[in-house]
Amino acid sequence: MMVVKPIHWIKHIPKEIKDLLPFGGKRGGITLPKWLIACVGENNRLFHFRMLTLFKTIKTFGGELAKAKLAACFVDEADQSISHELDKMGVHIHIVKPYHSNLQRHCNKIRMLEIEDDYDVMVALDCDTAVTRDFSAEISADTIRRCDSLLDPLDINEWKYMYGYFGLAMPNDEMAVHANSAVLFIPRKDVRNLRNAWLHYANLITDTFHSNEQWSRFAQHKYYTDQFALSMALADLKADVQLLPAEFNIHINGAYQGWADQLHPYILSYHHNVTEDGKLKTTGMTVPDQYISKVNAILGNHSQSG
Repeated sequence: MMVVKPIHWIKHIPKEIKDLLPFGGKRGGITLPKWLIACVGENNRLFHFRMLTLFKTIKTFGGELAKAKLAACFVDEADQSISHELDKMGVHIHIVKPYHSNLQRHCNKIRMLEIEDDYDVMVALDCDTAVTRDFSAEISADTIRRCDSLLDPLDINEWKYMYGYFGLAMPNDEMAVHANSAVLFIPRKDVRNLRNAWLHYANLITDTFHSNEQWSRFAQHKYYTDQFALSMALADLKADVQLLPAEFNIHINGAYQGWADQLHPYILSYHHNVTEDGKLKTTGMTVPDQYISKVNAILGNHSQSG
């Protein structure tokens, strides 16, 4: 059963890392953190549109984020045309192999954590996102940060079963139970361990689907395999994780969301909600729609299909 989360969790999280100033280098004798912003996608027009949109919005609206290292990971190959367009924006192209064919394709996003580069924090984003303003002050070099999940494919008892099946302690805070993987800030020190644990549980969960009646029900939600696995991995690692504020979790999904009407988004998640001429659909939400209009103003007229 799909569970819609209540909105009581929406709040601003204090900026704990007051002394972290944006991007690598020095300012006033202080060494500044280096960020790597990355995404993973397929080599087709849908993901070409998404990657171009993501990196265009970072460059246009991201403020200090525009100075970060940028990486686009393509599964298997990347057309020369998209590689050229991204290269002009300073985006480095990585060609990655898919994991085992049994794994749900979203699990390929774990490949981001295998990028070898010099950085202090990885900002791992889903491709179907648009950055609408500078969120560099929310990035911590000490703590993993992520969004809450608005939609949950499992109820709390099903989550208890999954955690218990793997001998893991389920978080006491219900907001920490289901780890959304769309927006992740990962300190460099945590990347390797998280990559290994995340992939381990992705394989383990995939192999456990259909092993009994309960796991057959879980298999109906195979689409969420990477999020199930991330949730288990964070629990296994006993990782220090902080939730990002609601401004990172504004969705374009065809429904008016009253709780978000006056929020100024940092990131828009638009999924498949794009017009035929390649514009993000509006939501009816007063403030988010103002940011959608700004994003649409920098997008060309490009269809996602064809």
